[in-house]
Amino acid sequence: MVHEQLQLREVWQCSGCHKAAHYAAAPKLPSATSARISWERALLHQGWQAQAFVRHILVVLLLVVVTVEASAARPDRLVHFYTFSDTVPHPGLCSLAEAAAEVGNGLRVIGLSKRPGYILIHSHSPTLKFLMLQEVLEYEVSQGRVAADDLMIFSDGHDVLLQKPLADILKAYNKWPDSPYLISGERNCWPWPHSDPKHGSWDLGGEAVHSNQSWIINRWIKFTTHDFCRMILEKGPYPYPNIGLSMGPISKVIEVLRRNNRIVLDEDVNDQGAMWLVIMRHAEELNIQIDQHSEVFLNMLEYKKGELEREPCGPDWFQGPGGSVTPGIRLTNTTPGLLHFNGPSHEDGVWPTCYKEFTQQFRRVGTGHAFFDVDHNILVGTDYICDYSWYNIRDFHAHPLNGQTLQFLEDFYKLPVDPGLLTWRGTESAVDAVRLGREADLHTQSPHLHKVLNER
Repeated sequence: MVHEQLQLREVWQCSGCHKAAHYAAAPKLPSATSARISWERALLHQGWQAQAFVRHILVVLLLVVVTVEASAARPDRLVHFYTFSDTVPHPGLCSLAEAAAEVGNGLRVIGLSKRPGYILIHSHSPTLKFLMLQEVLEYEVSQGRVAADDLMIFSDGHDVLLQKPLADILKAYNKWPDSPYLISGERNCWPWPHSDPKHGSWDLGGEAVHSNQSWIINRWIKFTTHDFCRMILEKGPYPYPNIGLSMGPISKVIEVLRRNNRIVLDEDVNDQGAMWLVIMRHAEELNIQIDQHSEVFLNMLEYKKGELEREPCGPDWFQGPGGSVTPGIRLTNTTPGLLHFNGPSHEDGVWPTCYKEFTQQFRRVGTGHAFFDVDHNILVGTDYICDYSWYNIRDFHAHPLNGQTLQFLEDFYKLPVDPGLLTWRGTESAVDAVRLGREADLHTQSPHLHKVLNER
């Protein structure tokens, strides 16, 4: 994981600029966004106001029952796709949303009630994503929007590309018995210091986190930072866990998040480091598996030319009927459904090329493509806000804005957050505990955008 340098650029001269996207109230999105959506302004559904403590207890009881019966999971359980973003629009988020609408059940986005760049001022690492995801999942289960034994995918919001239908991803996931919490594997051991070339080339070196600290794994074993990379049992070419992609039953994901976030808050470890501790301490208990053969997920850091059947991402990336055939991995003879351009792998020209190919493959206008903004409890259409035809996306960090987009954002950031979610979150949530700055100071170098973000 690496902090993303946010560059929201105002572009006022463009051809083909469209009016701002519309949005509509969506009290529930139980499965898919396949229905044609009428983009009308509407009042938000008001959440019920039961005592937060009682609701937390009810969710805990429900999750206990579901966990006990996990071996008898419903064959018809739904699959929900969650991601985090504090920035809208964003080319990466748009590409993911378009693909999820076209070949999945739609995308559920958390974090859009915060201002662009909020994740960078929240804390020392991207811990915000998992803190917010735990709250949202518990809340959505309590509201009946998702079932605790449903499956879910969680991905980073800006550097992940979806390339296979949800049915293909589910088929690959089901190869693991007993519905595990499946986390993506990568070749680079992060965030721990490397002591062997096989640990990867992207290393913090002398800046390793908690260099003088140790952690108790169980009553017999204690690890220092130099132990983690060499203690993973390698069963495939992608042995090290990466939290940018994961999948599992919602009840199990919530339990993993609770333990991960407790470590983050109590031991001041970043979310990636905390997940290593969760794996070392609880993998057997919670059935945590690492996708070491990239059957479902592929992390692109340390990719070497020739490892895929076709290089990313040329015009021949999508082949066959409807572009359904994507390149397999020669090392493992697998074809993952999701690509994660983690760390510096999105810094060269490959990611923009892939973005363009994926957009051409999945973007549709006038067919109801949208994503569900969980924070505001609304559907957001992608027809206009995800139209970058007037700008050549050539850099992962370039987020072009035109005047019409700013008009959309001016209305968007005045929308109220789902009152039920706010009540669930309470007044002392770690999600709101900013440690490295103030929201009001974000994007002061861009006066037009700064004004829009601070007019409430």
